[in-house]
Amino acid sequence: MRSLWLISVMLLLQSCGAKYHLSRAIAKDPTILESVAVKVDTTIITENKALRDTLILQRIDTLTLERNAVRVKIKRIHDTIQIDAECLPDTIRIQKVVNVPQVVYKEAKPNNTIKYILTISFFFFTLALLLKYINNIFNK
Repeated sequence: MRSLWLISVMLLLQSCGAKYHLSRAIAKDPTILESVAVKVDTTIITENKALRDTLILQRIDTLTLERNAVRVKIKRIHDTIQIDAECLPDTIRIQKVVNVPQVVYKEAKPNNTIKYILTISFFFFTLALLLKYINNIFNK
């Protein structure tokens, strides 16, 4: 009974490796090996900046200039000129497509320590059974 229990424990300690599970997963769904395109968005938003200056002259007039996201208003009120310069907010979008592989398979070195431990334990188990059998023969 003990030997049956020990054999069942040894069989439970041995399990399937990662390579076996990966090959099963690929057999079920081969699309997991395809690379996935990931889109990376970067948005840069500049802030609104304003500049104000005053120049003194004689007439009333308003002039507005807009060029390259910069708005300049020149107001002439009697002997005063008001200049309002404004940098309008700007949005810059950068999109990159990066291909990312889904599965990275790295060959692992085989780990034989479990095999060595199982072999040695099986050897000692067999030796113990043999000694018990020999001891039963001589004690009768």
